Amino acid sequence: MANCRICNYKLKKIINLGKISLVGNFQKKRTNQKKYKISLNYCTSCKHVQISERLNPDLLFKNYLWETGISKTNISLLKKLLSKLKSLGINKKSKILEIASNDGSFIKILKKKFNSFVVGVDPARNLAKIANKKKIFTINKYFDSKLSLSIKRKFFKFDFIFARNVIAHIKNPNSIFKGVEQLLKENGVFIIEVPHLLNILSENQYDNIFHEHSGFHSLKSIDDLCKLNNLKIFDVDMIDSQGGSIRCYIVKSTFNKQISKKVKYLSNVEKRSKIFSSVKLNSFKYKIIKHSKNLYHLIQKLKKKKMKISIYGASGKGQALMQFSKLNKNMIDFVFDKSKLKQGRFTPGTNIKIIDPRYISNKNIDYLLILSWNIKKEIMKQEKEFLKNGGKFIIPFPKPRIIN
Repeated sequence: MANCRICNYKLKKIINLGKISLVGNFQKKRTNQKKYKISLNYCTSCKHVQISERLNPDLLFKNYLWETGISKTNISLLKKLLSKLKSLGINKKSKILEIASNDGSFIKILKKKFNSFVVGVDPARNLAKIANKKKIFTINKYFDSKLSLSIKRKFFKFDFIFARNVIAHIKNPNSIFKGVEQLLKENGVFIIEVPHLLNILSENQYDNIFHEHSGFHSLKSIDDLCKLNNLKIFDVDMIDSQGGSIRCYIVKSTFNKQISKKVKYLSNVEKRSKIFSSVKLNSFKYKIIKHSKNLYHLIQKLKKKKMKISIYGASGKGQALMQFSKLNKNMIDFVFDKSKLKQGRFTPGTNIKIIDPRYISNKNIDYLLILSWNIKKEIMKQEKEFLKNGGKFIIPFPKPRIIN
């Protein structure tokens, strides 16, 4: 078993989840894909929750089929961030770097709004190509402390560095934080977003557990990373992203920046919620087992009544949940997703065809299980005709429930 990805201490197992196919591995043909072990653990010292299986990142990220620009909800969240950035002094003179810039959607918004100088870094060849076509200069590499020195030689230092929904993906997050510290101007701001461990535990969001997600973060774990790399958190927002996330605002530890009261408040909330207690972490195992069985039995019960069931959302978390809950092509007819990159391909481990949501009305579907449940409002609004025509939605979390 690997050691802690933050402090290098020993890990203790919460649950062994068996073997699953890689959730981003959407093939053009039905195939028997290789499955990899996966288990959830916590650090015996700093209590950081993480998986212990560390795969070659090229298997996970070199051809990445999740695009920031696909979801209206994601774009809306990014636009709401703009007013906060104005208060932090972003302007046309600002130099901006985004780590894991994906298809360039976010920094394109910043470039257009503020006329700032922007650089993206992303390891996915297909997404870097899309971003560069949008005239967003993108370095097609993994960001780490070594690459940061190369970037520094070329562009010197940055006013703003963003790492949205990527810290959880990194085997060695200290290398990211060290690289950021080397690239930040003395008064520069590092802004990160991570799904919040508090929500994952309280809402039983175990579909977040898959090989792309090496760690599950709290304000404490981000603070631990900052302290190890001469950085500090000065503000935090709780945001409605990925089922409940935190956005942390970080500066160099030497920079005199007033710390928001929200930082202490959220730190106290985490402590009161006991998310770092061994009892709480170990009890998560039984919630996972119970939920996966309940979801399977609900779908099985509807199938016995000859109901036609399909899925909306070919997200990574959706592919994890399908495999953990043993949902298969005998129970599920189709998977619908707006991503052109995924349409026509088959779901990893379950081999169900992914098709365009505009064909939902043609398929006589009785139930749509929404596995991209974090944007369920957007999906239900988009598919209101399905509901009007007698269709029903199944929302998996925090408990499986039917909406008609």
